[in-house]
Amino acid sequence: MTFLIKDFTQIERASFRTFLGFSFFIYLILLPSFYVFSSHWRVETIQVLGSSYINEFQFLEFYNNSIWTINDDSFRPLYDLDPTIKSISHEKEPPNKLIIKITHYLQVAEITDLRKSAPTKVVLYKNLFFKEALLTNDVVSVTITNGPVDDGFNGEIVSLVMTLLNFELDISEISLVHNGSYLKGNYKGIEIDFLEPVDLSTKASAIGELLEKKSCFGEVTFVSNNSFVTECNI
Repeated sequence: MTFLIKDFTQIERASFRTFLGFSFFIYLILLPSFYVFSSHWRVETIQVLGSSYINEFQFLEFYNNSIWTINDDSFRPLYDLDPTIKSISHEKEPPNKLIIKITHYLQVAEITDLRKSAPTKVVLYKNLFFKEALLTNDVVSVTITNGPVDDGFNGEIVSLVMTLLNFELDISEISLVHNGSYLKGNYKGIEIDFLEPVDLSTKASAIGELLEKKSCFGEVTFVSNNSFVTECNI
């Protein structure tokens, strides 16, 4: 009889362990469902940071959805709609607040094209995308007076600006004029003849320190990609 009682107790313990394991398994399944389907965890507030024109109205489809179903893939359509967006990150503040942080590509130049009867003005971004837009940071001013303009012109302008940003310069004080053949610039009284608008990153490296010193008031003319002559008092 003692042997039978001992066997029955062991069976009870095994059954109880099985029950606990099964209950824990069910708990793991039901817990995420609770967070996903519970009305307590629904998006009610959206805060958008980092953009001057994108706001919570661009994310109306997120409202009343579970805050836990919002992930990086949820924002991919916005990248296609706005190529100026470099990255989107988000934070969840339970139970119902979503914070969206948007980073745009740097604006590098405002380009005015005078070749048509109705001049156009666009903003050029670091990723080479351009569109009509309000300025959100200091940029170089570029004016095109005649054509044609090579396909790589915008890329050269981006290279020029990104190189000059390594120096202590006021980028907004730089103006460039392209006449279809040559590029000329002005920075606080310094006239710069870049010759053809090619290899502008190298030319910017060569002239950056001169502009940074603010001791030159005259004309600078490039004779090659990395050397120039000047009438400035350096």
